[in-house]
Amino acid sequence: MKISEKGIIENYPLRELTTFKIGGPARYFAEVCDEHEILDAIAFAKDRELEIFTLGGGSNLLVSDEGFPGLVIHNKMTGLEAGLDNDCAIVAAKAGHDWDDFTKFCAEKNWQGAECLAGIPGTVGAAPVQNIGAYGQSAENIIEEVRAIDLKTAARSVFSTRECCFGYRQSIFNTTAAGRYIITGVTFRLAPAGCPTITHRDLKQRFSSAKDATIAQVRDAVIEIRNAKGLLVLEGYNRLNSAGSFFKNPAVSRDCFERIEKTVRDLGGCDSWCWPQASGEVKISAACLIQTAGFTRGYREGNVGISPHHTLALVNYGNATACDVINFAKMVQERVREKFGITLQPEVQRIGPLPGLVD
Repeated sequence: MKISEKGIIENYPLRELTTFKIGGPARYFAEVCDEHEILDAIAFAKDRELEIFTLGGGSNLLVSDEGFPGLVIHNKMTGLEAGLDNDCAIVAAKAGHDWDDFTKFCAEKNWQGAECLAGIPGTVGAAPVQNIGAYGQSAENIIEEVRAIDLKTAARSVFSTRECCFGYRQSIFNTTAAGRYIITGVTFRLAPAGCPTITHRDLKQRFSSAKDATIAQVRDAVIEIRNAKGLLVLEGYNRLNSAGSFFKNPAVSRDCFERIEKTVRDLGGCDSWCWPQASGEVKISAACLIQTAGFTRGYREGNVGISPHHTLALVNYGNATACDVINFAKMVQERVREKFGITLQPEVQRIGPLPGLVD
């Protein structure tokens, strides 16, 4: 590796910076700890007409075996500032701050709104990009604003919740403005001493009602549940080389759901696998579709397979390549489409030259 005068490293290996433990090197790599370093990195890329990719925790990412031909900016800006505003708690977090540390901070303060999002790997900056959600909560419900720098113009921008255009696992940062901004910070609004969210069946099995649990207890329960499903990448827990949920849960029309429901039932059925939406659509468990299409927990081909704990997670069981993962994922897509007429959409972000998945 060679380091430039601006601290930019050439041919930096990305494999160990991802939870999949897969991928080649970045042509150029910069670790940034403040906005001035971000602006320097942007200028470096602009002078050389390089594409930029922003890396956080590497937890929802599949990197090409050939690596990334541009500049990877690794956001290491960390820190939390918190205070009370009337009946609300406000937390301003820098984008490189560990997400689970943020949820722990809120739980220790007894501030409600992020307890069910505990254990999700990655950084604060990824929360608005993916609009992360789990166990009855979504990031959009607590995000007040998002601060970012435009990679094209180097101008600073602030986005309100409305301007982020949040949807299921999406925002402008991974749709209409994908790749345009590097997020530098997120401000959250939480409820001091609010009742914890206990709407998901896994939590209802542990707590009879929200009144019977503290925010910290719910956060701890979510950590235990995620650990049982093999979805944690925290220190002290068993870790699988996985990017978490590889596919999104699809939402279908009522007519389509009734057809799929019959097929699922004929193939043995699933527990708690569908959720009616206010729109009239029905959200379906991708894990259920994958399982009933024949991919049981622990199923594998070579170095890639299904997690032994959760059907929705693909695992690098050895020295799998990115192409191995893509080929396995395409096989899952094709079999689910044959059985149910649905093409599962990938949730994992892919960078660098890769064979295509159906999006």
